[in-house]
This record gives sequence, C-alpha cells and structure tokens, in this order.
Amino acid sequence: MSSINADGLVDPAKDYVILVDALANGVSSSPSNSPLQPRMKFPHVTIGDMVNTQHILATQILHLLHLKAVIGISMGGMQTFQWMVSYPQFMDFAIPIVGSPRLAAYDLLLWQLEIDSIESDSGWNSGDYKQNPSRGVQFEIGGLVLSSPERYNQEHTREDVKPSIEKAMQETGQDANNHIRQAEAMMSLDVSRVFDGSMERAAAAVKAKVLVVVSPEDHTVTPQPAVDFAHLLHAVIMQVDSPCGHLSTACEHEKIDQKVREFLGQ
Repeated sequence: MSSINADGLVDPAKDYVILVDALANGVSSSPSNSPLQPRMKFPHVTIGDMVNTQHILATQILHLLHLKAVIGISMGGMQTFQWMVSYPQFMDFAIPIVGSPRLAAYDLLLWQLEIDSIESDSGWNSGDYKQNPSRGVQFEIGGLVLSSPERYNQEHTREDVKPSIEKAMQETGQDANNHIRQAEAMMSLDVSRVFDGSMERAAAAVKAKVLVVVSPEDHTVTPQPAVDFAHLLHAVIMQVDSPCGHLSTACEHEKIDQKVREFLGQ
C-alpha cells in the first residue's frame, strides 16, 4: 500500500507529515470509545466536521499557518475535496485519491445497503449489541464492490467463497456504530452545498493545484463526480486502469506514489 517513506506518497525526510484519524473511525472520537456519548448516542458527523477539527488541530494545536499539501485516500479523498473549498488558501496542493466531492447515486445506494444490513440484523438492538452485527453481509458487500468481478475471480475459487464468509463472521471487523456514522457522513457530503448547489462556484473557490486520482473500475466510490469536478478545476487527472478498482491504491501504489511525488515536485 501507499506509505510515508522515500518511495511512498510523501517523503518525511523532505516534508513534515501529519496523519489524522477521522471522526468515528474507532481511534479518534467515535461511538465505540466515547464515554459521554456512546454507541448511537454519538452525534451525526459530517465530512465537514472532520475537516474543521483537522483545521483546528493544524492551527490551534500545531500553530501552523499553511500546508504544502492535503492528501487523502477514499474517505480521506472526500475530506481532501472538502478541504479545497472550506479552506482554499490553506494549502498549495490538494490530492484526492479515489475520493468524491459528492457521492453518485450508486454510491448512496451502496452505503444505504450497508446501513440497512446492520440495522436489520437480529442482534442490532438499536446499537446496543453484544456482538458486532452483520459481519457476514458486510464482508459480502465488500467482496462485491471493493475490486471487480475479474479480480475477485482471480483471487478466489468457487470452493473458498463460503469458508471465507464464515471466517469473516467470526472476526470483529469495524464497529457497526462507527461504520454507520461514517457512512452517514459520506452520504451527506456535497462540497457545493454552501454554494447553493453549484459545483461551478465550488470549483471557482479552489486555489490549490489539484491532482485527482480515480479508477474507472471503482465500484465503492464511483469516479464520475471526481472526474467532473476535476474538469471544472482544470485539474490534473490520473486514471488508474486496474481490475483492483477501489483497491487500486494498493495494487498500483507504485504508479500512484510516483505520480504524487512528481506532482509535489519531490
């Protein structure tokens, strides 16, 4: 996968690197670790909330006035799009990787399916579950959308499909309440919201130099909204042609890392 080293996305010998855990990921403030607002008492959060807290960290805790670049993968890519419009003067470069400025209809259907599969599980109990619900279904959904039929068939035999699902059901996986709050945050994302729904006006607000990385086979975060916004930005677009789809960031990380380093002038 892409990493932070001399051959990765960013070389820490050349730049100071800040890695931030997103709200509701189980490490940062989340339904699974909040003593005052546990489980479904944890408030709904947005991608904007995540970016605003990151800005507070950068400015009020780390006392930074400017960033060279904001880079993010998947939901981190969504946060990168939000950074561009929320704090346009704060960075020189913005690099969203397999992210989106506003989820497409297919994406909304996917994340609603994930939420529904959790909440319809017999053990859900309105979030007060004893065992993480819907592990098998969540694994199955991931198998369908994270890569492509071609890649899945290359990596799996007919015989190992059911055992892999049964194994997943025994594993803890991502906390379901965390998963719901993060899914809701992604579904509510729309960088044009404060511009009266105009993506053109949102793009006009962006000051950073932008590299948008997408995969045509991405069925988890479908690429067209990112491509459309990139055209409005006159951004550089890197299209990663790979059957790995959303997981192209791992399968094709060397190509992506090299492009990012070149874009940053490293």
